[in-house]
Amino acid sequence: MLKIMKYPGSKTIIIDEIQRIYDLSASSTFVDVFAGSGSVILNIRAVNTVYNDLNRDLYTLFSVLKNNFSPLYKAADALAKDRKMFFDYYDGRIVIDIGNPDVERAFATFFNFNAGFGGMGETYGKKDKSLYGTYRKNVANLLIAEPKIRKMKIENMDFREIIDKYDDQNTFFYLDPPYPGKNWYVHNFLENDFTDLNDTINKIHGTYLINFNSMDNLPVKVFGKPSFVKEYANENGRPGEKNSKKFSFYTNKSIKL
Repeated sequence: MLKIMKYPGSKTIIIDEIQRIYDLSASSTFVDVFAGSGSVILNIRAVNTVYNDLNRDLYTLFSVLKNNFSPLYKAADALAKDRKMFFDYYDGRIVIDIGNPDVERAFATFFNFNAGFGGMGETYGKKDKSLYGTYRKNVANLLIAEPKIRKMKIENMDFREIIDKYDDQNTFFYLDPPYPGKNWYVHNFLENDFTDLNDTINKIHGTYLINFNSMDNLPVKVFGKPSFVKEYANENGRPGEKNSKKFSFYTNKSIKL
């Protein structure tokens, strides 16, 4: 699976399921409403793709990757080729002067999420070989991701706005909403937002697919019984822990599952 950064809650484990439901919907446009790191939309095969996130830093990163790729990649690659330079920047001993505020902001976002603890873009991770190695891998992945990002529409909207803008019978909305109580989101998502989301998707003309951890109680309270539940191998589980994870899925189409 193609990834360009570490990020909490990445859904690469269920990409095949998302692709299957998208294909069955016969939609032509895939809108990733809460796209985050892009781990889903970068791996989806669709005629038209729309990246959306309310986080301004992530929006700026994907906008720069689409419209001004070369200076961002040049700065990122310079650190990837020089371990000392990477850790000098990591420790604040040097600065990267790109000469464009948006590109510099995008580069800082890319670096912080790849060097941050748990992909949260704030506290830096443990300084070891894997930190530098992961960064180098994701810089290389930028070259693979760039042609896909160049074809995307990049948006910075509230979920209500993005759904209203793109809703028609040929649009597929993928929704992986923030969960209340998690501190890594810039914009807190509360229970009333879940209620608004439920009201919004019940009115759309297109297809939607929402997923949650099946252990979460709030989705059942707001959205009711899921359309289906599936269990997946948990690739990130710790030794001794149950090596699987269940996801609940909600969709509005009568799809043969």
